[in-house]
Amino acid sequence: MIEIKNVTKVFKDITAVDNLSLVIRPGVVTGFLGPNGAGKSTTMKMILRLTRPTRGEIRIGGKKYKDLKNPVSKIGALIDGDTVNPKFTARQHLELIATASGLPAKRVEEVLKKSGLEKAKNKQIGEFSLGMKQRLGIAAALMGDPETVILDEPFNGLDVDGIHWLRNLAKELAEKGKAVLVSSHLMSEIQAIAERIIVLAQGRLIADMTIEEMSGRSLSAYVKVRSENNKQLKSLLEKSGALIKFVSDKELHVHKLDMKQIGITAKENNLAIYELTKVEPSLEELFIELTEGKADYASA
Repeated sequence: MIEIKNVTKVFKDITAVDNLSLVIRPGVVTGFLGPNGAGKSTTMKMILRLTRPTRGEIRIGGKKYKDLKNPVSKIGALIDGDTVNPKFTARQHLELIATASGLPAKRVEEVLKKSGLEKAKNKQIGEFSLGMKQRLGIAAALMGDPETVILDEPFNGLDVDGIHWLRNLAKELAEKGKAVLVSSHLMSEIQAIAERIIVLAQGRLIADMTIEEMSGRSLSAYVKVRSENNKQLKSLLEKSGALIKFVSDKELHVHKLDMKQIGITAKENNLAIYELTKVEPSLEELFIELTEGKADYASA
């Protein structure tokens, strides 16, 4: 588990992270989202002590990173899969990590097999595709069988098989009780694996909840209704507090009322209902709604 308490990071006159407090929970895949410049990478680097907070503290399993006796067993991370010696083979790269961390040599073969790189283990990394480098970076993150795994943009460069493998891996790690934090701009992939979503914008926390909780608060979620008299039903529902954003002879899009309330209102007024369908917004739609006007870099 990672606890971030009132953390601020200032670079000269720029506040990259602003009084951030959150918890990365064990047994859960957490999606870490935000526009470019939101402070995600800075936060992950502070967790790993690659950069230090200006204020606040970060604890991993109740301890500061510098006080961890065996960091590789507590936290593993993929931050930049390209920061490797291109002349090393995949096996040599992982053997170096094993030697530096006091891990048994057999662990190298285990993670090579788990990451799908067993057949390429003696190939120089400089000959690897981006997807193979990503697999190697994830393998390195798993070397110590850590309690917490941080993956920054892990889907980049992966083919269909690689994406499928990574989805299953993230879920498998969470099922084993590990805390898994995944940062990505590929909303569909985060939606496929994450149980919880954290959203940063301009260095501040703007959401920390499940996708279901996000949908429940969203104006993008609605109930599609077809009835024998949509105009009459619209008037009745608005009196009950509904927000109707779309109306036609064929259907209504009803916000702020659930299907049960809509059905009861129609029944009490002797209106036949032909269809009630709950329409959930995608994670991408929720993200755009949450971060509207809060991105440092936006196209005109």
